Amino acid sequence: MDKNAIYQTKIALIDKNLGKALKAIHSLMDDRFYAELHERIRKIDDDYRLMLSYLRQGYPDPSRDQLYLSLLRKLDRLTNEATLLTRIGSDGRLLQILERNKKSIVSTSSLAKGIEDYVSELALIELEEGDTSARSRQLHEAHHQLITSAFEQICLSNQWHSNDYKPLVDLVLSPTTDPVSAALLVSAITLSSITYFDVYKYMALARIYRKAIDEHIKQRALVGWALTTTRTHALYPEVAPLVEEMTNDPDTSAQLLELQTQLFFCINAERDQDEIRRDIMPNLMKNKGFEITRHGIVEKDDDPMQDILSPEASDRAMEELERSFQKMSDMQRNGSDIYFGGFSQMKRYPFFYTLSNWFCPYYPFHPGLSSTMSKLQGQQLLDMLTTKGMFCDSDKYSFALALASVIDRIPENMKSAINEGAGIDAMVDDDYLKAPSTIRLLYLQDLYRFFRISDFRHSFYNPFGGEHSLNALFLCSDILQGHVDEHDILRFGNFLLKRNHLPALEKLLSKSSIKASAPLYTLEGNCLLRQGKAKEALIKFKEALTLAPDNKRALSGYARAAMQAGQYIEAEPAYRRLCEMYPESDNYTLNHALAMLNNGKAQEASALLYKLNYEQPDNLGICRALAWCLVLCQKVEQAQKIYNRILAQAQALPEDYLNAGYCHWINGETTEAIEKFEQFINKKGDSQDILATEFQKDKAALLANGITQYEIQMMADMVTS
Repeated sequence: MDKNAIYQTKIALIDKNLGKALKAIHSLMDDRFYAELHERIRKIDDDYRLMLSYLRQGYPDPSRDQLYLSLLRKLDRLTNEATLLTRIGSDGRLLQILERNKKSIVSTSSLAKGIEDYVSELALIELEEGDTSARSRQLHEAHHQLITSAFEQICLSNQWHSNDYKPLVDLVLSPTTDPVSAALLVSAITLSSITYFDVYKYMALARIYRKAIDEHIKQRALVGWALTTTRTHALYPEVAPLVEEMTNDPDTSAQLLELQTQLFFCINAERDQDEIRRDIMPNLMKNKGFEITRHGIVEKDDDPMQDILSPEASDRAMEELERSFQKMSDMQRNGSDIYFGGFSQMKRYPFFYTLSNWFCPYYPFHPGLSSTMSKLQGQQLLDMLTTKGMFCDSDKYSFALALASVIDRIPENMKSAINEGAGIDAMVDDDYLKAPSTIRLLYLQDLYRFFRISDFRHSFYNPFGGEHSLNALFLCSDILQGHVDEHDILRFGNFLLKRNHLPALEKLLSKSSIKASAPLYTLEGNCLLRQGKAKEALIKFKEALTLAPDNKRALSGYARAAMQAGQYIEAEPAYRRLCEMYPESDNYTLNHALAMLNNGKAQEASALLYKLNYEQPDNLGICRALAWCLVLCQKVEQAQKIYNRILAQAQALPEDYLNAGYCHWINGETTEAIEKFEQFINKKGDSQDILATEFQKDKAALLANGITQYEIQMMADMVTS
């Protein structure tokens, strides 16, 4: 299997160089593995040679360019099929699926009849009296086998032709097709289309989105279409009017922007899980004096002395617990995947060894749940979670399977509480669950779990993958350039900045043709600033301020960039202007004072810092600034008192020990100074050379307080010797 030949062929095809592409793919003619493609390669090669012969003889041909493009497309489709063969040949799971489906090929017509029979027979069974559970189970099992085969065949299908996609689209949109089957077919088209671009599958997804009535089917199709957009290229000009038709619809454009944002929320799943584990779970764990019941969070009976010794502790703990739950709820409503960490550990049931089950909408009659549901009969918790809970489908299956394995060991009183809906009613309201954005987000979480956890994930193109997850950035697709509103791009860019997806933001800014504006320059400046490129950022912020002198974000960014670049002369007037515009901002006042300190205006800065310290005596940032200001004003004894208070706090920084050491040194307390300098080095964790470096940075302050140049050198030698 010559993967390099296929890759070189693809590169040549994208460059629209047919001759080079045919030379690259010619090595496949010597490989029996690709025997089924040999005749088609030979035919394309013969047709091209014939074209060259006519051109050599000087025959005019008005359709020559069209024919050339046609041959490029034929070879591109063939190359995709060669890639599919290569992947199947090197992937035991796909090979097993292919071999299994060779025995029973499911045509679109037989699939349509099977679905129609399933729906009609199911309706008849529901009308019958008596015990029909056995017949119902057999019917669901047979239908599941049919739709699973169809799903797998579409996933591994070759390139479609013009007469292939319409019958399947009509089947998905048919009112007689059950929603589960329709949803699975859309996901199968998506998996195939994003892995090997197929213009007809791309068109099918667009048509399903525009015509579907069921919102779940509609959103699956939109996700598939958007993710496939990153795989398009110029050999398919019919894609352009399709993109224009989709993006000209304001509702679709808004949903695409929302979808792009939701993709990055999914990518953040591990990061959000770390935040929950670090910032939220400790609060939940330490508040063991409370329990969650169907009536909400209630306090357990506790030590009666607690109310005497600390009467407010209980209220504080309750407020802290409620804040933790509220933060998790807010994260979820904003799009965070708060359940990924827990449910990612619950995907090793045999249920998930079937490819289609990762994408199957949850329904209790799934054959994979037959034994599970028999154990869970009467367990209302499962019904409530699957109808009211903010869980994606694969997590619902995980929960059902996990609950079945432990239900016999749950105490009866707990069963009773959870079956009465302990905490479930307050989870999510019906309108929110039925909203297109929610339906789409939960489906994206299903996709993310598949590409992050499933053993099948390596068999398909990962839309969440690539370096820095840039595969997910479909708004940067060439085909979408000029079709996305500039304000939407800037809004999404600011989202990426806030979530610290800087490589994605860089690519977005480089690929999007946005006209010069203050918001654009400000966004570019903030991106550079986050990357530590303060001087480059300063240039961008200056350009923004040229266009909008009083733009708060641009002025604030300019001031921060000037401070980070060490250009304090420029930072000071910028912060002064911000203080005039926003006098209530303590942050701007503090930074204004710091800029003044760095410009040798300690006496002027002290007035601002005293005022801030009076208003916020516990703010360590203000305390640090005031203490250093006092050192510069040669009021070292006052500064030392502040540093002593700071060092008594758990939030003390290594630099606090350094500055406290300066105070001891200036006051002639050499032993104490050496002790603080040693603590600084230990807490900083750097080499001992760092002390000499810091002494040089602060040389002017030390000299002003009576420390000589030679004493500075001698102190560094004493501490580090």
